[in-house]
Amino acid sequence: MKKLSHLALAIGFAGICLTACTSYSAQDYVNDMKNLTEETLKNASTYTEEDWKRVGEEYRSINEKGKKVLENMTEDQRKELEKFSEEMSDKAAEFNHEELKKQFDDIMEQANDFVDDIKQQLQDLKEENE
Repeated sequence: MKKLSHLALAIGFAGICLTACTSYSAQDYVNDMKNLTEETLKNASTYTEEDWKRVGEEYRSINEKGKKVLENMTEDQRKELEKFSEEMSDKAAEFNHEELKKQFDDIMEQANDFVDDIKQQLQDLKEENE
């Protein structure tokens, strides 16, 4: 009986940890974008084509996860995301390889369209709640 209660406790604890680890919040979204932006700004001068492709894919991936937490985002978090988006766009504009720059610009444009959609959805939610 003692082993069974320990097993049940362990399973319960594992479930709580798994739930806590898999929930993605608006702040997680902002933190992920902040980390990617800071890393990119710090290292962009040494990036290769492959590095820029990785950054673009990571940027897209973070935005995909972020779609799920839009309604929980504060005004300050939205402003931070806009700032990060602008910083990433500015840094990408400095990149000289034309073909890759175009690919990255396309990814950034898609991401910026996504951010614009976020803004509109949040504005709509704000107006509904007023």
